[in-house]
Amino acid sequence: MDYPEGPTRRNKRELILSSAQRLFARFGLRKTTVEEIIRSAHIAKGTFYKHFSDKESLFREIVDKESRSLVRAVRDAVSGAESSKAKMRAYLLTKAEKIHELANLHRVTQETVDEHWPMISGVREKYFLDEQKIVHEILTDGVERGELEVDAPELTAYAIVMAVKGLEMSWMVETSPMELEEGIDVLLNVLFRGVETR
Repeated sequence: MDYPEGPTRRNKRELILSSAQRLFARFGLRKTTVEEIIRSAHIAKGTFYKHFSDKESLFREIVDKESRSLVRAVRDAVSGAESSKAKMRAYLLTKAEKIHELANLHRVTQETVDEHWPMISGVREKYFLDEQKIVHEILTDGVERGELEVDAPELTAYAIVMAVKGLEMSWMVETSPMELEEGIDVLLNVLFRGVETR
C-alpha cells in the first residue's frame, strides 16, 4: 500500500535507516544485503526503493547522519567547557566515546578503503573540515584569551585533527573509559606542555 507524504512515510524512511545502520555496523556494507535490510525493517521491497536507489546511497546517508551527529556532540561538549585545555579535552573525549556508537562513520577504516572511500569521500571530507574548524576555534579562542601561543592556528588545527585521525582505529577497539581518559590526558599533556625541557 502506498502512503502519502507525511509522518507514516517519514517513519518508514527512519525505520529503513535505523535497521540498515545496525546491520551495516555489525556486518559491513559488503556483507549486508538489501533483502536483510527489508526483512529487518519489516517493509516491502518497493518501499525500500521509494526511499533509496540502492544500499550504497543508503550507506552514504547513514555516514552523513553519523557525521552530523558527531560534529553536534563535539560542538556541544566544547561549548560547555571553560579553558582551552578543557575544550580540547572535551573534543577528544567526545570523539573517542562517539566512535563506538557511530560505527558506520569509521567502517571505512575496517574494510577495504578502495571499496568504500570513493562513495563516502565527500562526507568524510566535509566532516574533517568541520572538525578542523572546531579545533581552529579552540586554538584562536585560546590565543585571544592569552591561554595559548600558536603561530599558525589553521595549520596547527590541521595537524591536530590529522594526528587524532591516526588514533581512531585504537579508539574503536574496546577500551575501558578509564584507559581512554588516561590516554587522552597524556595526549593533552604532550599537546599543551610539549616534550622539550624548559
